[in-house]
Amino acid sequence: MALVTLAALCMALLYLIFKVFERREVPLLPAIVVNYFTAALCGAMVTSPWSGGIPSTLLAPAAGLGLLFITIFYLTALSTQRAGVAATSVAGKMSLVLTVLFTVIFMHERPTEMGWAGIVLALIAVPLASCTIGAPGARGAWVLPTLLFFGNAAIDISLNLVQRNLLEPRTEAMFPMLVFAVAGLLGLAYLLLRSQHAALAHPKALVGGLVLGAVNYASLYFLVAALARSGFGTSSVFPLMNIGVILFSTAIGLFLLRDRLSRVQWTGIALAVLAMVMILRA
Repeated sequence: MALVTLAALCMALLYLIFKVFERREVPLLPAIVVNYFTAALCGAMVTSPWSGGIPSTLLAPAAGLGLLFITIFYLTALSTQRAGVAATSVAGKMSLVLTVLFTVIFMHERPTEMGWAGIVLALIAVPLASCTIGAPGARGAWVLPTLLFFGNAAIDISLNLVQRNLLEPRTEAMFPMLVFAVAGLLGLAYLLLRSQHAALAHPKALVGGLVLGAVNYASLYFLVAALARSGFGTSSVFPLMNIGVILFSTAIGLFLLRDRLSRVQWTGIALAVLAMVMILRA
């Protein structure tokens, strides 16, 4: 359980870092690019995945997931700053629902009645928890959490397919590092095309990216360790971790960032936790 808790805490800290970026006026995209190169370097240092060569079959999925990673990460940062930590974390983590639906329809897994009830309840909880009430400029902020809901599901489903069909023990440690590296290169190419590459040398972007990258890699490291050594099955690790992320993120938003939640958001968060517990028990 300690590994699951550490993975959830690191993922919740990502939202806190994004909020600090806003307050410290850290250049967002340059810091994210530095973050991905840092995460790739951390992975290469810890796992040394390059000794056996890189299979060509992993390049295309790594490129696709790298594009998804940097796009969704950037949207996560924007959503955290505009819609709040709690709404963003709930929308991102409750994408588990779509992943479960995918496995039911295309991989022929069959949830129990309680599992189905949890899925339906989660679909109600996400829009409630993502409702943002604020100044007129904040209207429409629900769009970002909604995009994250679908984007994170696309990442989870893609990773699941790659894991099932392409990876083997030798390449399991290599593939996440490839994805991080591709995401960093795509971000760098975008900055070069827009002649914004000089922002990478901004002290705030460098420091912020280094911190973000270390936490980003740690979240993946503890998740992989939890899947391998926590004693829980995969179907239990993800719901437990997602519940932890929601609770940690809500606590961070309330006590450190002074986020204000409406009654509707409180209701959505409560329903989200209940839905995940139901999925876990199922």
